Amino acid sequence: MRYLHLLYLIFVLISGGLIGRHNLRTHIFRWLLFFVPLSLVMFYVQRQTFPASPHLELPGTASHNPWIEAFAWIRQNTPPDSYFALDPYYMERPGEDFHSFRALAERSALADYVKDPSVATQVPRLAHGLLEEVTAQEGWRHFQAADFQRLKRRFGVDWVVLEGNAAGIDCPYHNELLRVCRIE
Repeated sequence: MRYLHLLYLIFVLISGGLIGRHNLRTHIFRWLLFFVPLSLVMFYVQRQTFPASPHLELPGTASHNPWIEAFAWIRQNTPPDSYFALDPYYMERPGEDFHSFRALAERSALADYVKDPSVATQVPRLAHGLLEEVTAQEGWRHFQAADFQRLKRRFGVDWVVLEGNAAGIDCPYHNELLRVCRIE
């Protein structure tokens, strides 16, 4: 739906202009009565939708979200051609707030169950490969070192992002929630 953002913006601007011209006019009280509740509702909905992220993410400010911290470490400390595997439902995990691994870490990853199915609807020839990758990750939360080795042999995965412990795997990075581990 991203291609509709510009259209939404145009409609909001036109609607705002018409409301201002015909309903609110030069009455400050009407403007306040209209925009203060609207702003409060929008703020509340945004906080409920993304509770683990700051309301304003300004450039140069450090994030306190463990997911974003891990993605930043990956971007700065792993080779650009690294291939990652993450929980196929990672975007829905508490505190992740739908931040995209590929966009923030600037690394490739196996397909996930949350956003990659939409890619298959737009480019059907990719559907089989995406299905193969997500099927190989079934039972992710119970994966052991041997399962990660299987992903390495089958798809070339050389790094994983894990929640919790990672027995038998070299993990050069960890924070209070995540571990970034190398598959040898």
